Amino acid sequence: MTSKEGDSAQTVLSGANVQTRHVGSAGVTLTRLRHSDFETLQPALPEYTFSILLAGRSRPWRDIGDGLTIPKGAEGYRHQGAGILTPPDTSALWRVEGNHDCLIFSFPKEMVARMVEEFTPTGGASLDRLTGHVVQDPIFAAVSTALWKECIKAGEDGIGRACGDHGIALILARLAQEAERAPSPDVARGAKEQLSPGSLKRAIEYMRSTVADDPSLEEIATAAGLSQFHFLRAFKASTGRTPFQWLQDFRIELASGLLAATDMPLAQVALDVGFKNQSHFSTVFRRSTGTTPAQWRARARA
Repeated sequence: MTSKEGDSAQTVLSGANVQTRHVGSAGVTLTRLRHSDFETLQPALPEYTFSILLAGRSRPWRDIGDGLTIPKGAEGYRHQGAGILTPPDTSALWRVEGNHDCLIFSFPKEMVARMVEEFTPTGGASLDRLTGHVVQDPIFAAVSTALWKECIKAGEDGIGRACGDHGIALILARLAQEAERAPSPDVARGAKEQLSPGSLKRAIEYMRSTVADDPSLEEIATAAGLSQFHFLRAFKASTGRTPFQWLQDFRIELASGLLAATDMPLAQVALDVGFKNQSHFSTVFRRSTGTTPAQWRARARA
């Protein structure tokens, strides 16, 4: 068994591989659990927990006060991206048969209530409607896996808050839509909204001025004068990029200039443009430019 941090969404199992990371700026954790044929008691937690199957063929049984049963649609839990939601303040006995590799989000209930109100047309949907059955969407596996990979690459310092907030928003938006039972044309129309020139300017100026401080999605949205979830949709509609993507591109632009014009150590360049460490900086820089920071510097000065 391995574990990065305490506060796992699950009671730690003997022989299990368990790792936990903090994600975003709102107290969300993401836990990787890999095990076979286990039974465990999940204590009553003040968060919603959402378990997303990544691999394996398992049959989950759960008791949240109404007897040990298989959630409706659990045959779908054999497929990547299937998820089971457990409500807050509810203990759960789990019995899982077969191989099990999953990612578990722990969402503070106050944050969930605020997000669901933002994401649904009526603001009245409750994720509690989803706790009795399996929910499935490819986005669950894709987004959670991407976040986990970024967490592992970033190491102990963790990923940027805007990146984490964006992934969390995507997961909860899809859950909120599922809770509404039917797609909403209002949500689709809202995704096409664009920022006013003034709001876009304020957001970009704020990101430029705080890039080294790793601004959160909520902080950027506040600078633009909008709620973070309206801002997230509108910023992408306006720029073709998420705020996180914009920040990453801007960081690479700043770093390129510093590498060409100064002898600043690479570790300091990384910190000055908002990366947590040199390793993560080098990975992102190479992904963006096709070359390492050191190679870029050498070519710029040749």
